[in-house]
Amino acid sequence: MNKELIILIISWVVCLILLIRIIPKERKRYFQIVFLFAHATAWIFTHIQVSMDLVRFPYREFSHATKMSFSLYYIVLPTFAVLFLLYYPEKKHWLKIFLYYLIFSNGIHLFMFLVEKNSNLIHDLNWHWWLAVSIDFLVLYMTKKFAFWFRKGFA
Repeated sequence: MNKELIILIISWVVCLILLIRIIPKERKRYFQIVFLFAHATAWIFTHIQVSMDLVRFPYREFSHATKMSFSLYYIVLPTFAVLFLLYYPEKKHWLKIFLYYLIFSNGIHLFMFLVEKNSNLIHDLNWHWWLAVSIDFLVLYMTKKFAFWFRKGFA
């Protein structure tokens, strides 16, 4: 097995274990919606990045179907979004919330940076860390807004 496949398998296993073990049973449906929204949002931003030749995915799971990586943006980033909302500091000072966003945005980018440096899964062509962190910040913000709007219907 090559290292790209090993990284993808480990990512899948870790994400699935986190999603199954950490999410409380009574909130699984809510976080399924969060996961799907983050998945759709990440797909849109990734499609734009690939279309503009900002990033390239040399090793893809479905190379004939798409130019994007399935696992990185369909499993890993939505898992980050679910964990982000699971521990979101509601009713805290705005600075604490902003730092929380920065920590998660940088965490996502750190994961992608390590994957890029150690594998052939992703290559940043005209992509800068501040842009990646900003996009991740935006995806997390949009996911939080949607999730809180969706949750109002439960109250």
